[in-house]
Amino acid sequence: MIKLREVSVTYRGNLVEALKNVTTVIPGNMVSCIMGPNASGKTTMLKAIAQLVDYKGRIEFDGKDAKEMVKTLRRILSYVSTIDVRGLLGVTVLDLLIYSRYPVSEKFLTTMKDIEESVKTAETLNIKHLLHRKVNELSSGELQRVLLASALVRRPEILLLDEPESHLDMRSKIWLSGFLKSISNDATIVLSTHDPYFASLTCDYLILLSQGRLVFSGPREHLLQNPEVLEEVYNTPFTAVKIGGYEVLISVPLES
Repeated sequence: MIKLREVSVTYRGNLVEALKNVTTVIPGNMVSCIMGPNASGKTTMLKAIAQLVDYKGRIEFDGKDAKEMVKTLRRILSYVSTIDVRGLLGVTVLDLLIYSRYPVSEKFLTTMKDIEESVKTAETLNIKHLLHRKVNELSSGELQRVLLASALVRRPEILLLDEPESHLDMRSKIWLSGFLKSISNDATIVLSTHDPYFASLTCDYLILLSQGRLVFSGPREHLLQNPEVLEEVYNTPFTAVKIGGYEVLISVPLES
């Protein structure tokens, strides 16, 4: 379980308060979504949880202060964003996966176990054929799968993903949704998205931000029963509909 207590983040360069006194609880061993429109504070919240930005307030992992367990978090937590690999575009996919295992590798040396785990993870995500390709040769969709593999290759207990569905086609988004659900028994997964449809398709627990403030947090079912909360944030009406027997949130076209 992850707890945020009155967490605020201010970027001093432009004095923008990206998060404003956010208090919420993120359940363990399920898929949770932080959602909201652009510039709502989603990525900042993920980075605060990952201890990548300074913040006021308190973040706890199972009751322990996150600031006092940074070394432990480096081993048990994976955070992945497309931006994070821009400096690695000349390396192969296999090299990236091996590099991603360094926090859990023995004495920070590449071992046969690191190579085996990298290949095994690639097989799980159907990217084994990409292992010897360079990262800068990949399509956007291939890169997203590789980034997910780089997060999973160290078998994290906590997985943070920044808009993992971006650049994926619809079939790949549906695959990703099912895949994240299938591994959530073994990891606490928190992802950001601006898409309420993908969030309601994928996540058990939903957190809605607007301009850095918390608007809603709770089980998926509660938001499905109160879709008008989304209208306040996205400035467009939403409704819950059943598609293939599964209830999801979709936006409703505005009347002309």
